[in-house]
Amino acid sequence: MASFRRFISRHALDRGRRRLRHTTRRLIGLQRMVLVPLLGVEQTRHALDLACRLASDRGSRVLLLAPLYVDWELPLDAHFEQEEAALRIELARERALAESYGVGAHTRIVRARPGELGRGVAEAAAEVRASLIVLGAPVDSQRGFRRPFSRDVWSVLNDAPCPVMIATGAPPRVERAVA
Repeated sequence: MASFRRFISRHALDRGRRRLRHTTRRLIGLQRMVLVPLLGVEQTRHALDLACRLASDRGSRVLLLAPLYVDWELPLDAHFEQEEAALRIELARERALAESYGVGAHTRIVRARPGELGRGVAEAAAEVRASLIVLGAPVDSQRGFRRPFSRDVWSVLNDAPCPVMIATGAPPRVERAVA
């Protein structure tokens, strides 16, 4: 009888451990973060759509970053009430779109110098331990000459502490005249 009790208690203990491991894995999965910098309107929508689909499949959250570009002549902590208000409205709109996918979304405004957005994105990604950065960017060079993306996109690619996915969107359609 004592061995039977020992077997039941071990079985219950093993079942409890498995349940705890499963719950821990599920909670760790919920803590993943997908970071989306908001650059261009059309490309950002495509990137946000892609990021929300990935986040809903993986049980992750989305962090939306809106860059506030500060000129070199001004200090980074200069006052920009109107620009920040416009960015907050845009962030609220994009957050509502992300939440329509059933994904938890957080917003943040990042101050950066022109062409140096990568530092701010890298700091935010490291702070929240982002597992992926989804970046919407138009292709500047259709023929492959020079650099195909803007300086901001390259700075994010160079400084990112995690993988970066670039969503370029659908290529523009060129309609040809039929002779």
